Amino acid sequence: METTDRPAQMARFLPDWLVGGVIRLALAPMLWMWGRAHAGTWPDVMPDIIHAASVWNLPFIAPAHLAQIAVWGSQIAAALLVLGVLTRLVGFILLMAAWIYGVWVAPEAWPLTVMFAASSFYLFARGGGGFSIDGAVVATTR
Repeated sequence: METTDRPAQMARFLPDWLVGGVIRLALAPMLWMWGRAHAGTWPDVMPDIIHAASVWNLPFIAPAHLAQIAVWGSQIAAALLVLGVLTRLVGFILLMAAWIYGVWVAPEAWPLTVMFAASSFYLFARGGGGFSIDGAVVATTR
């Protein structure tokens, strides 16, 4: 009887450290550039993003606070992704951000939202891969 270990074959073909690293390094520049485009001097943000946040009409959050959370949160998330620190937490936060974006901000942009959510879910479920600080910590505790 021949048995094949299909997940092990896939891991050899496309290792987790490669997929996690590519996703981390693909999301980080996008988040960083968006945040820098809308950031002012700490803790201010550009007036256009505050206006956009007022149009988003998210409940329970003032537009100025929402704009600060979005702008500075994207830059912090980008830095954490590049380093590979708290990758699962960042993936979960980005997954929630994709959900908020898809429901309240721009439901018509669902293809971009689905792609962003899928990348975020991978980071949440699998982590940043072996070439991350998280991966190194996990590897040393095994």
